Amino acid sequence: MPHPKVLAIHDLSGFGNTSLMAIIPIMNRMGIEVTAMPSALLSANTDYPDYILQDNSELLKKSLTHWKELQLSFDAVYTGFLGSPAQVYLLLENLPSLLKKEGIVLVDPVLADEGKLYSCYTWEMVEAMRSLVSISHIITPNWTEAVFLSGYKNGKDLKTVRVYECCKKLATLGPQNIVITSAPDSQGNFSSVAFFAAENNFFREFECNYAPVIFPGAGDCFSALLLAGILNGCDIVQSIEGTIAFLQEAITISIPVVQDRKTGIDLISASFLEEAITISIPVVQDRKTGIDLISALKKDPHLFYSHKE
Repeated sequence: MPHPKVLAIHDLSGFGNTSLMAIIPIMNRMGIEVTAMPSALLSANTDYPDYILQDNSELLKKSLTHWKELQLSFDAVYTGFLGSPAQVYLLLENLPSLLKKEGIVLVDPVLADEGKLYSCYTWEMVEAMRSLVSISHIITPNWTEAVFLSGYKNGKDLKTVRVYECCKKLATLGPQNIVITSAPDSQGNFSSVAFFAAENNFFREFECNYAPVIFPGAGDCFSALLLAGILNGCDIVQSIEGTIAFLQEAITISIPVVQDRKTGIDLISASFLEEAITISIPVVQDRKTGIDLISALKKDPHLFYSHKE
């Protein structure tokens, strides 16, 4: 049976376990074949000072055209960081022809956190992102992004807006399923996950163990795990529950071992690629496609998590 295929469009940070550097191994680990397109190239993730960012709009445009010429089609499209409104409109124009009939569009509307827009964005980008949200099936904003996308512009609104009302406003933009991370919990911490299904007005909040640490890329991991779970046959609530359980454990494991938390959650091991190459040699017919990570992980599911002390 063929592996589900996902087109992932996000930035690629050379250093740090964030964005595509986290999304690709997670999805491969869960049996998903990823076609990746960096919306931008960064020397390191944006938690590091003086990072270098190179816009990748021209390659994105040409790649979308090339993929249509190759008649590629995907079971899902996952969008994350986009460098400009122009990139958003490029996706609006091209994504429908790259998605299978029953395909899923998941939009992680990377815009803001902790009550303010990221420094590279203006409110024009928020308006553009609303357009992309309108063609999505699932959105995974953090609480700041959810509040801003629903029409508020003041960071102080994060403490007064009700989560359910925010979900209702977001649903008017078009997405069928809204999954909000870092939502306010009953203790006043921004650590719960809220889910709203527009079709039947189903609303549920998932309480999470509060950890007083920040790992960049946790949102990227969340969206990747959520989408991979759905593509593997879980319903969205099951996938949310599994994603929360995995990330809570991953964060717990990472806290004592990750010396520089700006690098993100500890997801990969030094021994993984060596064993994966050995497994790939007899099974990969076209070596230009690279290492068969999926077969490697099916042979040894624990391979991904092995550590050399």
